[in-house]
Amino acid sequence: MAAGVAVAAGISLVAAPAGAAPKKRPALPGDVNGDGRADVIAGAHLLKAGGRSDAGGVVVWFGGAKVAAKARIATTSKPVARENVGKVLATADFDRDGYSDVLASGRKKIVVFLGSATGLKFSKSFAWPITNAPMKAADFNGDGFGDVAVRGNREIVVFKGGSKGLTKSVSLKNGAAEFGAVLAVGDVTGDKRPDLLATDLGPAHAGSVNPQRVSVIPGAASGLSMSRAWAFLPARRDVFDIAVGDLSGDGKADIVLATGDQVVVHRSRGVTVVTPQILSFSDFPGDLAIGDLVGDGRADLAVHVAADNHDWVEIYRGTAGGVTVKPARILRKETYETGFGAALTVSDVVGDRKPDLIAGAPGVYGVGQVHVLPNGNYTGLQRLKLSTSGGHGLGFSLP
Repeated sequence: MAAGVAVAAGISLVAAPAGAAPKKRPALPGDVNGDGRADVIAGAHLLKAGGRSDAGGVVVWFGGAKVAAKARIATTSKPVARENVGKVLATADFDRDGYSDVLASGRKKIVVFLGSATGLKFSKSFAWPITNAPMKAADFNGDGFGDVAVRGNREIVVFKGGSKGLTKSVSLKNGAAEFGAVLAVGDVTGDKRPDLLATDLGPAHAGSVNPQRVSVIPGAASGLSMSRAWAFLPARRDVFDIAVGDLSGDGKADIVLATGDQVVVHRSRGVTVVTPQILSFSDFPGDLAIGDLVGDGRADLAVHVAADNHDWVEIYRGTAGGVTVKPARILRKETYETGFGAALTVSDVVGDRKPDLIAGAPGVYGVGQVHVLPNGNYTGLQRLKLSTSGGHGLGFSLP
């Protein structure tokens, strides 16, 4: 058995290897091998593993000035057909051993992989009431151990990190049946501690009368609690992605919502948001990511846009009022039907202390790629792929 332990009443999820003493500093988010640089992590939920079709897994390429070409694939110890492990991912150093770990969704299951110098190692699987449960990881209580929030049945379950791994800490409820359908993390309050954001329900159908309230649950030394939460109602009920980052440069992370044909930018005031800025699209905005890709010291917004058989990414420069009306950069050199940008994240995988844009390109038949664009540019572009035959779902999910 790997470094996992038996789950007692579904509480204890991960244990550090025997005799392993936590390092003084936790790994950077996504730094699986502990070398001080983030790695490229992607789900492959259609991967054939152990002879089982669509068992799924998690793929890692080590970061560096040139990202390692070798793909390191982690699967469960006993792959199950059509379990689709890796459709949703979250990463943080849960046990503070200096290696970032990964939580991955599956079919009514969650899988824990532990980081190491050689890549991810399977630790434990446990049953979960939600298939492909939304999840986000961050150090919500500021103790140096990564925590993770996972949508459950009518609740969000928070697992607290510690020297022995993740332990169930608290359940967050607000009465909504789909609370946590969309999750995001960022320092909205400006207190240097990450906060959790959650919608009440998933994207509503056109005739829905239910509001899609967005709750902000502040991080605190005592952990996440609904007693400190505040919420706002977005103008629309079809929010399907949220990104959080300090676009205005005032020290408080702003909240960006992706809807059917608009991107809505809410500037944070710590305990409320101001009247939003609206970006309208003739095509369909998709996944969002935030980071200083332009290099002016202020975060920028990357938006995936989908049209018929073609996808691209638009980068909007952050400003004191939100973002620029027109994109500062458009990345659209990809061929048709690649799905370029269907998953986006911003992370320093090159190791030059500048954010890089990581973009999934799942393709039509699920034989996808992950593209690394240093500082959000095509210069130095790397296209990462798997040598395995058949569809593997690469490019659909990034942490």
